[in-house]
Amino acid sequence: MLAARDARFRTKLNALMIEKRDFMVHFYERVGVQPPSPATELAMGLMSLVEGVKLFRLSSPHDMTAEAAESILMLFIDSLIRLARLRASEQTGHQSAA
Repeated sequence: MLAARDARFRTKLNALMIEKRDFMVHFYERVGVQPPSPATELAMGLMSLVEGVKLFRLSSPHDMTAEAAESILMLFIDSLIRLARLRASEQTGHQSAA
């Protein structure tokens, strides 16, 4: 919400989004597969989840432990990694069969 009102903050947020997008692109290039969604969307999803969990913990500290927050975030990240590995193994299998 702050980004909608504050141009300086919006500029910093955009720079952070580019950094996270570039990280996602690098990760999938390193694994050698296409990401399941555009890297910008994956970065936005990850950042939104992280910020949402942070906000929830700040507003309701007794309702979510640090361990639970970490578990939720790791589930998302692990899912992206597993999907990338699965796709990489499928591509390798298809290339071997050809």
